[in-house]
Amino acid sequence: MTTKKSSKKRTSGVEKRPAKRKKGGEPAAPTVADVGAGAKKSAKVGQTPKGRKTAAPRKSLAGAAVLVLAQAKEPMNAKAIVEAAIAAGWYEPGTGKTPHATLYSSMLREARDGDKARFRKVQRGMWELTDAGRAQAEAIKEALAAR
Repeated sequence: MTTKKSSKKRTSGVEKRPAKRKKGGEPAAPTVADVGAGAKKSAKVGQTPKGRKTAAPRKSLAGAAVLVLAQAKEPMNAKAIVEAAIAAGWYEPGTGKTPHATLYSSMLREARDGDKARFRKVQRGMWELTDAGRAQAEAIKEALAAR
């Protein structure tokens, strides 16, 4: 048995709209602004192209974690690191509900970098600084002291 295929063309259900036409019935030609290099207007400083204000740059949670772990005398878990960074004022959380999970993921990715990694996983969920992390902590402290 063979089945007949439909000869109708399937569409996604979205119809294409016809091009805009001039009063005379001719399609409108694209203008220089539509095609040329000056098509986008430059935004004011501190605003996105749609005119919305941009947020101030936030401090890095991983950078704050380096400072927290540099002060810690023993390994810490990600949740404790985030809480200590917020309490010290080194990190201001955004609207996300799980900054500790984001930090854990970031530290795990970085721990695979070998000699360049700032973090080392000591045991399940516990983190400490490597020598590279301690060196960066000292550099961050010097930069903060120079301010």
